[in-house]
Amino acid sequence: MNILNKLKKNKEGFTLIELMVATSLFTIVMLMGVGALVTSSNSSKSAQKLRIAVDNVNLAMETMTRELRTGTHFYCGGNMTPYFVGDCPAGTFGDIITFNPQQVGVNPPSRVGYYLKKRVVNGVDQGTFTLQRCEVFATNCSDIVSSNVNVTKLKFYVKGSELPPTDTIQPSVEILMNGVVKIKGKEVPFTLQSMATQRSSE
Repeated sequence: MNILNKLKKNKEGFTLIELMVATSLFTIVMLMGVGALVTSSNSSKSAQKLRIAVDNVNLAMETMTRELRTGTHFYCGGNMTPYFVGDCPAGTFGDIITFNPQQVGVNPPSRVGYYLKKRVVNGVDQGTFTLQRCEVFATNCSDIVSSNVNVTKLKFYVKGSELPPTDTIQPSVEILMNGVVKIKGKEVPFTLQSMATQRSSE
């Protein structure tokens, strides 16, 4: 009889307290798992947004470099007059560059310029700068970086822009660009540098 009683006691289920403790532990583990999953998902989304913004900045630099390489008549400044040329003053960089882009059958060619402009939305200054590409005497301008990119510095160094026989150096433009990409309150700085040498001979 004693053995049977012991076997019956061993077959008894969990007590209410044991069930509550087990349920609580399971809930805590599940919440931790879900929290880690949400954090991982948010981090992945932030990393993806950062990658898109950085790719956008790289594309802007590549676009400028390619267009300058195939362009002509560089001017270190904001002169939108066709065929106007000019190096930057010795040892200095310009904030704006204007030039004639590669065109077919257009005479005179439209003038293109790259420069920084304060970002304004609905008349409100956002406190950041965007990179703009302008053409047709600065009447047709568009941003070439996304809204979460703040370009804090854009410099051009032009040399060899004068036409022969005044200048026999092949025209070239050095580009320096600094700024920050802002993702969910975090700012990630970037620095880019490129060089474009005019493809066509003068």
